[in-house]
Amino acid sequence: MLNIKYSGESNVGKKRANNEDNFSLNGKIRSDVSENICKHSGSTSASKAIFAVCDGMGGDSFGEKASLAAVKELYAAKTDEIREAARCSVHNANLNICNSIRESGKQSGTTLAALYIADNTAVCCNIGDSRVYLYRDEALKRLSVDHSKAQSMINMGVVSEEEARNVKGGHELTQHLGIFEDDMIIEPHFSEQIPLAEGDIFLLCSDGLTDML
Repeated sequence: MLNIKYSGESNVGKKRANNEDNFSLNGKIRSDVSENICKHSGSTSASKAIFAVCDGMGGDSFGEKASLAAVKELYAAKTDEIREAARCSVHNANLNICNSIRESGKQSGTTLAALYIADNTAVCCNIGDSRVYLYRDEALKRLSVDHSKAQSMINMGVVSEEEARNVKGGHELTQHLGIFEDDMIIEPHFSEQIPLAEGDIFLLCSDGLTDML
């Protein structure tokens, strides 16, 4: 039987007055977005589960509304249904955020980094620059791919990964939730299916963590 222990924390940090991020711990989300610090932990032996981190953008409470809209659309799925479930969640979340932009006249958006687990297999899905890592055999491996200006330059061979850290505007996102379909059809990145091993640790985080560490 698969036994998953999980824990999540979202902290406003020292630079902003409001916390625009959200997460999903197998359906448990930061539902009260007025909380600037939020922690949850638990475990499950269910055959399928989903975990996610969303980094909201927009300020003036619009970022937290976007990230909340995204985690609300996520649902667990069987292994052969994960891509369909992820694309459906992405489409619905993006539609909700874009409708909010139309109503408010305020630009907002969010990244999404999700980990689907089903039938002893894991699949990562992401949009934006929030990341998913696997820690196994004392090594940390990134499973997600950034949708950012810096990553695009790396892909084209213009700069190395080391040089990309200092690229001006490198954090500018090439994809995120909150883009109108007339402008771009967003397409999440999917990892390969990963057979789970005892002791595997997955880390999902925003750039608030990766920028510091």
